Amino acid sequence: MRILALYVAREFLKLFGFLVVGFVAIFTLFDFIEKVDNFMEAGVPGSAMFSYFLLQVPEITALMIPMAILMASILSLGLMAKKNEIVAVKSSGISIFRFSLPIILLAMVLALGVALINEVVLPITKTRTNYIWNVRVEKQPGKLYQTEHFWFKGQNSIYQVGVYLPDSQSLSKVTCYRFGPEFTLTERIDAERARYLGGKWVFFNGLYQRRLPGGGYSAQIFKQLDMTLPEKPSDFSQMSKPSEEMSLGELARYVAKLEHQGLDPIRQRVDMQAKLSFPFVCLIMALIGIPLAMFKEKGRFLPAAIIIGLGVALFYWVGFSYVKTIFGYSGILPPIITAWLPNLFFGLVGVFMFTHVKQ
Repeated sequence: MRILALYVAREFLKLFGFLVVGFVAIFTLFDFIEKVDNFMEAGVPGSAMFSYFLLQVPEITALMIPMAILMASILSLGLMAKKNEIVAVKSSGISIFRFSLPIILLAMVLALGVALINEVVLPITKTRTNYIWNVRVEKQPGKLYQTEHFWFKGQNSIYQVGVYLPDSQSLSKVTCYRFGPEFTLTERIDAERARYLGGKWVFFNGLYQRRLPGGGYSAQIFKQLDMTLPEKPSDFSQMSKPSEEMSLGELARYVAKLEHQGLDPIRQRVDMQAKLSFPFVCLIMALIGIPLAMFKEKGRFLPAAIIIGLGVALFYWVGFSYVKTIFGYSGILPPIITAWLPNLFFGLVGVFMFTHVKQ
C-alpha cells in the first residue's frame, strides 16, 4: 500500500508542478502584455518593471495553486483510469478513498503553503508592487496610502494632518487635540510639521495651548516642542493600509483597534475572514477533482472532466469575489458568512460527489 501511495503522490506532484508553473507563466505573460505600455509611457526603468512582475509571482502562485490541484487531480487519476490502473486497484479491494488519500493529504499540505505565502510573503511583495504601480507608473501616490488631508482618532486625542510621510515618520500641517474627562479639551498643538524621533514626537514651529486649572488656556509659541504621546507612526501608516499588505495578525490587531475606537471596520473584517477561508479551497478542489476523474471507467470522461474542472474553478473565483464585494463589503451578510459561504457550497458539492463515486 505504501508503494501505491507513493506512486499516486508522485504522479500527482509531477502534473501539479507542471501545471502551477504553466499557469503562473501564462498569467504573468498576459499581465505583461497588458501593462508593458503603461510602464513604457511612465518612463519606468526596466529593472523596476522586472521587479514588479517578479514580485507578483508569489501572489499569482497562491491564486493558481488551487486550480493546479484541481486539474492535477483530474489528469493524474484520469490518465491512470485510461491505463486501467484504477480497475486493478478496485479489483484488489482497495477503496477509492484509500487510493486517493495521498492527493487529499497533499492538498492539505498545499493549503498550508498557500496560507504561509499569504501570511509571510504577500504583505512584503504586495507593498512593493503597489508602490511601483501606483506611485511610479500611475503617478498617484494617494492611491497607495491616504496620506493627505485626513483626520485620525487616537487615544483621547484627534489629529488633523495635512500630509503624512511614512518614510521619514513625519507629519506636516498637523493639529493635535487632546481631551480629558467628559471630552474636555486640555491641550491643542498646531505645528508646521512633526517628526517621530527617539520614541517621542517632536513638533516644529507652532503654537501650544494648554487648559489652566481655573479655566481658560495658556498659549506658547515654539520652535521645537517634544511630546511623549501614545500614538506611533505605525498608527498613521496602518490607518489606510490596504488589507492585502497586512498579515493576518496585523489585520486582526487593526480591526480590534478600530472596534475599540467605536468604528465598524466591516471591510477589514471581511478581508480577515477571507484570508482565513481561502487556503481551504485547496482541499475542496481535490474533493471535486477526484470524483470528476473517476466518473466513468477507463477515463472516458476525462475531456469533459477537464472542461468541467475549469468551469468549476472559474465559478469559484467569480463567486468568491462577488460574494465578498457585493454582500460582504456592503454589510448585507456578516463577514464570517461572506467569506466562508463559497467554501461551504463547493465543499458540500465536493463531499457529495466524492461519496457518490463508484467504489
